[in-house]
Amino acid sequence: MSKRTRDERERSKPPMDEEITDPSSNEESEVEDNTNDVLEGRNEDELDSEEEFEGENPADKRRRLAKQYLENLKTEANDIDQTDELSADQKTKQILDDYNNFDAADLDKDIIAARLKQDVAEQQGRVYRFIADKLLVTEAKTTFTRVGDKNLTGLSCYQPDLNKFDTDPKTGKAKNKGKIFAYTVSKDLQLTKYDVTNFNERPRKMKYVRGGSKYIPEGKHEFENTTEGHCDEILTVAASPDGKYIVTGGRDRKLIVWSTESLAPIKVIPTKDRHGEVLSLAFRKNSDQLYVACADFKIRTYSINQFSQLEILYGHHDIVIDISALAMERCVTVGARDRTAMLWKIPDETRLTFRGGDDSNKMLKKWMRDNAVEKEDGTVEYPDESKAPTFVSEGSIDVVSMIDDSHFVTGSDNGNLCLWATSKKKPIHVERAAHGNMPAPTNNEISGEADSELRAQQLQGDKLAHPYWITAVYAIPYSNIFISGSWNGSLKLWKLDETLRSFSLLTELNGCKGLVNKIQCVESGRHGRETFRILASVSKEHRMGRWNGHIPGGRNGIYSAVIEQTSF
Repeated sequence: MSKRTRDERERSKPPMDEEITDPSSNEESEVEDNTNDVLEGRNEDELDSEEEFEGENPADKRRRLAKQYLENLKTEANDIDQTDELSADQKTKQILDDYNNFDAADLDKDIIAARLKQDVAEQQGRVYRFIADKLLVTEAKTTFTRVGDKNLTGLSCYQPDLNKFDTDPKTGKAKNKGKIFAYTVSKDLQLTKYDVTNFNERPRKMKYVRGGSKYIPEGKHEFENTTEGHCDEILTVAASPDGKYIVTGGRDRKLIVWSTESLAPIKVIPTKDRHGEVLSLAFRKNSDQLYVACADFKIRTYSINQFSQLEILYGHHDIVIDISALAMERCVTVGARDRTAMLWKIPDETRLTFRGGDDSNKMLKKWMRDNAVEKEDGTVEYPDESKAPTFVSEGSIDVVSMIDDSHFVTGSDNGNLCLWATSKKKPIHVERAAHGNMPAPTNNEISGEADSELRAQQLQGDKLAHPYWITAVYAIPYSNIFISGSWNGSLKLWKLDETLRSFSLLTELNGCKGLVNKIQCVESGRHGRETFRILASVSKEHRMGRWNGHIPGGRNGIYSAVIEQTSF
């Protein structure tokens, strides 16, 4: 048989699957513009295609990707070297110049070496970004954006990789390259998308989608809970690292995977359990693995690209209320009133259990022993109990965030912020009443006695003033900074010491009126001079219930704080 020509082979190939996107006039116009660019001046060989690397073996592919990675580092290093020395006219001229004329002799090799060391440190799961002393916290710019949603319950941000080379094979360039998006969910069943790319502006609302009673499933079985919308409160949201999907979950016991472009439902995955409310979500960094914390004491793992469940993890004795994950195939969960945190090593099928649970009686006895005085005759004199500070028992551990793959921080309902390490089962550092104490009740609020002296005795001094709960905590990955929130009107930034054994207060960001349910942080700018933007979803009540009562000045909105970084 004679060999077929290349054109015949091309015609005989089956058609490729089209990507599921929302058809809109904007996308069509962009495709037409990109097509015109190709026809006018671009060569077809410049576009990525499957034919170009069809005969490539694994070794050649690794070599090509390594060269591409180094070229990205060279481009960034060249920009860093030249940006500070150029005037405005020279910068404009430089943009118009051909960037292919790059001289390797002008490359700062120290910058490339530093970036490679940091990438290795991130792969090994170690803290490498010691940025606390470089932040200009006194010059932070804070804003509060009111939203129409009723009681925000979750917030998630999509942050594109700064050095990732990603192009659309159809158009030759990425549609949303460099843009940062934030997604919020609320108790009124609404998912909203915001553009937060410009740090000098407030979050700009782009799209939203709302659930309702029309999505109540008709069947009585849990596996039939596949309606393409939420019919009960949405409690959590997570954006995939590749920016393609948004996953939401809540009290209706199912996960819904949405398209980020159109906010259209792609897949509905029920938990198939009558107690399987979805309380928290976390994506593994640079992966499609999703970790789901549920109210039936289980942790479920999913592959979102395949829309399938992988396995179920057991171990908690109460609802799994929060979860956090980073690059390694492991996650940390907290079990609310079982007062434990668990680190799950999924490939090894093992877990580490960390036990909290401060007891006020035990802490009082310890304080009495530590402050006891031994007399000359050998007897021990203990101090008066009325002079002891107020100790509050830990009822539940509510929030958790991983710092690196061996350290994480948790927040509790008695105001404790705890730092944990995998080398110890107890916290290595505890900050009690981290956000202060709530105002003590007046004697008229707690007593019906007519005698003022009896009412004053029932107040017990300041012992009835309970600490503010820690309702949200977020650690900037692989750095020595983490943020905590409550409903005392401010966010607090904390700084880890160099040994990662303790932390101290760095600054307090005021103007956050309401209860903080979720905190996220995004960044922009060149390497070593990033500008950080802290975002927090604020509402009038807790995402799990209405225990807090009326919060003075509480509002529903998004709190934003922009903090710049020095270069020295």
